[in-house]
Amino acid sequence: MKIFTLVSGLAISAVIGMAHAAPPALANDKAPQQEAQSVTRAQYSGHGVLRAVKPNKVQIAHEPIAELQWPAMTMWFVLQGPLPGEVKVGDNVRFVLEQTRPEEWVITRIERKH
Repeated sequence: MKIFTLVSGLAISAVIGMAHAAPPALANDKAPQQEAQSVTRAQYSGHGVLRAVKPNKVQIAHEPIAELQWPAMTMWFVLQGPLPGEVKVGDNVRFVLEQTRPEEWVITRIERKH
């Protein structure tokens, strides 16, 4: 009887220990997230007129962007970095943007069109 109790106790301990161990596929679950972050997002170029500036945002009346099947329109965009000092409201601009979320487009580069 003591041997049965001992073996049963060891078996239960082993099962509990396996339940707390991470499955091999999840043991290093940060690697897929890091790989996803390092994937390059698609970038799109546009041209337009800078209409307004708010902290971290700009409003641009842009020409059609064929790659995105967008007609000409006026939109607000988030800025990835600061607006270059030489770019002012009313300037013709050239910009590069990326989609970061379903309804969010971020300008990664903007410059005055000469």
